Amino acid sequence: MDIAPIATTVFLCLLYIGLLVVLTAITKNWWIFALLAYALVVLIAGAIAGTIILGEHFLAILVLPFLPFDVLITAIQHRRLKNYLKKFKQNEPAETVLFLGHPKWSKLEAWTKPNFYKGEVQAIVEYLKTKEQDFSFYPNAGFDEVEKIMADKSVKEVYFLGHGDSRVFKLSDDYHLYYCDFNNPKYRKELVHQVHCGNKYGKSLYEYVVPKENWGNCFLIRKLITSWRIKKEFKKKTADIKKAQTRR
Repeated sequence: MDIAPIATTVFLCLLYIGLLVVLTAITKNWWIFALLAYALVVLIAGAIAGTIILGEHFLAILVLPFLPFDVLITAIQHRRLKNYLKKFKQNEPAETVLFLGHPKWSKLEAWTKPNFYKGEVQAIVEYLKTKEQDFSFYPNAGFDEVEKIMADKSVKEVYFLGHGDSRVFKLSDDYHLYYCDFNNPKYRKELVHQVHCGNKYGKSLYEYVVPKENWGNCFLIRKLITSWRIKKEFKKKTADIKKAQTRR
């Protein structure tokens, strides 16, 4: 069972209780605090049960009061990222190509569950710059563009940044890219990086298209990962390269 929705539910319940406690302290009606202690137990127990039974539908109800803030933050982040990407090459082949999962803004999930944040992209860009690599972003690619890049022998390294698991990448809110579709000798890359969540099931993309001796240099974490973890991993890679450069 995936504990992430349950953990999120518990966090939101504690947040709600915290807000109520603050309000209680402000109004100085301390007898309400005793009721809140009882409500805490009931609310968390009910929330966990609801999340297990109803999953993300129940979680969506809990998140609803914070939805306006979610939408505002997502809109600001998207605008900042769009301006940032203008600094770099886009939609043309390069030694390294980065495919970005893109949202469909008419869907609620696009506003409440962003594919990534600007900080993740910046961390990867800094890493590529440190390696002095030529790179290009594909922020709105369809399957045909991905297929063309995967078959292009001049493209040596490919990144997939967004949502997915070990076997699938969410190219957009309407289309999932199945990595097994590239189980063909015409698709060959030196390195492939799946910068999204993974799991222990099935074959990853690099197992289809990358020589076995290079698998250890491909990015894939076979469990749920956060934006913070992605930034940490690539900042560490960058620091390691810079450290190695200073020793020369």
